[in-house]
Amino acid sequence: MKLWKVFTNGLAWLGRGIGRIWRWLVYGILNTRRRLARRKWADYVLFEIDGEILERIPSQPWYYSLLPFGEQPLSLEALSSALRAIAADPDVYGVLFLVRGAQISLAQSQSLAALFERFRGWDAQENGSNRVIEKDVVVHLESATNASYVLAAAANRILMPPVAEWNVLGLHTEPTFLADTLAKVGVQADVVRIAPWKTAYDRLSRTDMSEADREQTNRLLDGWFESMVAAISRGRVLGENQVRSLIDQAPLNAPDALDKTLIDGLAYEDELPGLLSIGQREARLRPYHQARPYLKRKHRPTRPQTIGVISLSGTILTGKSRQFPASLPILGDSTIGSATVQQLARTAATDDSLAAVVLHIDSGGGSALASDLMWRELSLLARKKPVVAYLGDVAASGGYYIALAGQEIICQPATLTGSIGVITAKLLTSEIYHKAGANRYSLRRGKNADIYADSRPWRGEQRDKIEDAIASIYQTFKDRVGESRKLNSDRLEEVAGGRVWTGQQALENGLVDRLGDFATAVERACHLAGLPADGSVATSPVEIDTPRMPLSAKEWGAAQKRLSAQEMTDFIFALLGRDWSALLGQDRLWLLADGLPKIRR
Repeated sequence: MKLWKVFTNGLAWLGRGIGRIWRWLVYGILNTRRRLARRKWADYVLFEIDGEILERIPSQPWYYSLLPFGEQPLSLEALSSALRAIAADPDVYGVLFLVRGAQISLAQSQSLAALFERFRGWDAQENGSNRVIEKDVVVHLESATNASYVLAAAANRILMPPVAEWNVLGLHTEPTFLADTLAKVGVQADVVRIAPWKTAYDRLSRTDMSEADREQTNRLLDGWFESMVAAISRGRVLGENQVRSLIDQAPLNAPDALDKTLIDGLAYEDELPGLLSIGQREARLRPYHQARPYLKRKHRPTRPQTIGVISLSGTILTGKSRQFPASLPILGDSTIGSATVQQLARTAATDDSLAAVVLHIDSGGGSALASDLMWRELSLLARKKPVVAYLGDVAASGGYYIALAGQEIICQPATLTGSIGVITAKLLTSEIYHKAGANRYSLRRGKNADIYADSRPWRGEQRDKIEDAIASIYQTFKDRVGESRKLNSDRLEEVAGGRVWTGQQALENGLVDRLGDFATAVERACHLAGLPADGSVATSPVEIDTPRMPLSAKEWGAAQKRLSAQEMTDFIFALLGRDWSALLGQDRLWLLADGLPKIRR
């Protein structure tokens, strides 16, 4: 056995050596070609942010890139890789971001701002004393909104067209309550909750905003607003009170924004080459895909081990993860399935090439059972190798529950998290049948066979059973939080009760360990695994290869991600027939952070 291990280690060492020699030869050829094509060099490498931006590059079949709709949206992961390559080239003067109809959240803008700062650090590290000037980060805004301006404030220069507007207006939300509307058509929501701040289903069951909901929404708006003000103040070197005053004066036209030092210049896009001129000539602006072949290549040492990444986005349900062809109420356009996550965790646990795992979560929660099943499997993974949880825009309720498996939890100041509470509900439809002149009869075997029926509300012993079930799950949730976050019962009660927190507030309350971006999570994973956090350790997505027991062959088939043709047919008929149980499964108790404030970006 020892001889076999020595043999395999020798083969691995030989393979890495051959790989290094091969890369050295290839880089030498590419850099020689680069020197012979100076006219194709870029002075500024151009990126366009228009529409959605993802945190990670989604895992897709190879043939997607060949299809007419197969182009992937921009991701922070791809941007980070590109900026790292640009930083290594001493002849590039900077990067230019054209920000148009950017559909980004405040948390994503904070990640982009952090990426700009990392880019400057990489530039100093790669070029050192050979650097003539610091690389420039320029953002051209067609319109400055809350999130887009937060990322722009982290740049060296902000430019806008002369007729553009500075629309950093602050935050605004208008929740709508539909209880009366539903009553008019004969529908009523029967809700059982364990905590006053668990506001999921309030929009369906109430006619107005509860005091707890109002208090929580105001707290979240305060947190987001202070986070936004602090970022603008830091980036534009303005006092925070001055920033608040400027926001109260918005909207401002571009010349006024320039006069108030909120931007650095006025320019149309066609004027940018002249404005960014290099000496007496216009700057050569090249999109990254054109500039990339002529960037200087630098060989970097690589490590045999990598950091695995498990990305979980969507509503949490039992069974397999699924992606839907349309966005659905509650579910959205994807689900995180417990069976799929169990397989991913088992694969990561047995993959010796993974030194640690980063768990990237973007979910408002879902099924209590599925959340606990995922937590269990990820906790078993964390016993074998370090696990760091990185929270995206939202990782609340069930999304926070599964993050508790990690040794550390990291998020952005604007991330929504917490929501430690449990809720369940059912829509009562007997009145709508009555209004339609339809008569229904209820026949049953078993005292509680109709406990989830939509014909009548929970009363008496049945309601007691529902409340007992919720109380049990709530206590388990609190136990998980108390054990993971080292919070005593009194401190736990202050942060639980269904309360939702911004990332900054969660840090102050001990629910997360530090603020940062995805790269921060990778660095922490490297540290916990005893590896250098200098960028030499690569990341790789964890993918299911072979089934890991105890799943059976039949269950393994159910753990695959994408909808088959039959499942697509079933989905369409379930949707048309309003058979939500076919989509939601039989999950009844929810760790769901729905009804959170929707704010203007």
